[in-house]
Amino acid sequence: MTAKSIVAYGVVVAAAGLLLTKYIIAVGSTARGEDEVACSMLDAEQLETGAPPFELPDMQGKKQTLAALRGKVVLLHFWATWCPPCIDEIPSLARLQQSMPAQDFSLVTVSVDEDEGKLREFIAKHKPAAALTVLRDPTKKVSSSYGTAKFPETFVVDRNGVVRYKFVYKRDWASPQALACLRSTLR
Repeated sequence: MTAKSIVAYGVVVAAAGLLLTKYIIAVGSTARGEDEVACSMLDAEQLETGAPPFELPDMQGKKQTLAALRGKVVLLHFWATWCPPCIDEIPSLARLQQSMPAQDFSLVTVSVDEDEGKLREFIAKHKPAAALTVLRDPTKKVSSSYGTAKFPETFVVDRNGVVRYKFVYKRDWASPQALACLRSTLR
């Protein structure tokens, strides 16, 4: 093999490596772009902020924390029993929970109801609500720390504790668009 052919071979290998690298980067950015499209179809506000930590009681009185869910994608949903759009959304949240892999995803609902009795009565009467993890935030301190001003409001927190998306008002969380958006965050 001559020096000229060795150099030519080296140039071809380097060019092939460069093309492969560009292809890998392009495929990755296309996947990220598709993720953003799936979530933007739901009128998501894209964020990149650290999720405020919290510790709230569940309906059995046991304290739950966001930190305990690190490593999972979390759909954090703020709602109230006196909010008609919130009530409309609950069945789709229950269907979503059944559609997502529990080892990678957690759905946490946070009720801002002040009256615990009314909340318990609501959950007892609404089977889909009983299937959800419901935490209590009667002082609205946690919802305020997320900047929640309207109900329902929902946040997607990634595996590293970063809020990626915010959704104001109700969505059909079992729709193909919602599932595509949330599944994209599992990558």
